[in-house]
Amino acid sequence: MHSHKQIPIIILSGGKGERFIGKTSLPKQLSRVSKHPIIIEVMLYYFKKGFNFFILPLGYKKKFFINFFNNKNNVKKYNLNIIKSTKFNLVKDKLNIILFDAGVSTNKLKRIIKSFKFLDDNNKLFGVCYGDIFANIDFKKQLSLLRNEKIFGVLTSFKERSPYGHLKIDKKKRITNFIEKPILNNPINIGFYFFKRALFYKSSLSKKGDLETDFLPKLSKNLQLATYMHKKFHFTVNTQKDLFDMKKMYKKNKNFFKNL
Repeated sequence: MHSHKQIPIIILSGGKGERFIGKTSLPKQLSRVSKHPIIIEVMLYYFKKGFNFFILPLGYKKKFFINFFNNKNNVKKYNLNIIKSTKFNLVKDKLNIILFDAGVSTNKLKRIIKSFKFLDDNNKLFGVCYGDIFANIDFKKQLSLLRNEKIFGVLTSFKERSPYGHLKIDKKKRITNFIEKPILNNPINIGFYFFKRALFYKSSLSKKGDLETDFLPKLSKNLQLATYMHKKFHFTVNTQKDLFDMKKMYKKNKNFFKNL
């Protein structure tokens, strides 16, 4: 395992998950698609790739996360080190986790900025993810894009397949071709980021607005944002149907997440 212990990963887990409405009262990230909750599968993938420091800026349904991560059985089962002080040392072979209340109405960008109080001078870079997306990303290749001194952020993109059949139509409105569920030309943002922390100190970009609607578009206009094109597995759990579909994948292959 290559160590990235000086790169903390901020998992945005305080949203309301309005598309994820079901009988369970659990937050989406704590729902299970395997024998582990979604957020644990995400952490374990990062850990496999050398990251062992996670910050969770909580908000909506924070008590569920606090109860889960402070449960003695879960601490032992998942080899957790729950950090409860601003002065701490990371334990090499554990999932080091900080949970804090960032506020119910705080947007994603503000949650990221509030997480900085747990970083030190060694944390020149930090990662961000949403905690409900599975993807076997090559983080090493993604991070290599930040070697460019003019690039301050990198997001992971993915060319998605359309769920529809697309038509080609001529000038006389005749259908000339029918393409079933083509791969779309413009990639989507699948929500795995790395940023240079210095950007947030010498720029006014982070002062207003939210992550996707304001911050990232401004970075791109300044040509300071790069993308790593992910071409392997990607699946986002947005709805109860997504959760059901992911469970089916796991049921067919119990080693699904181990092999990611």
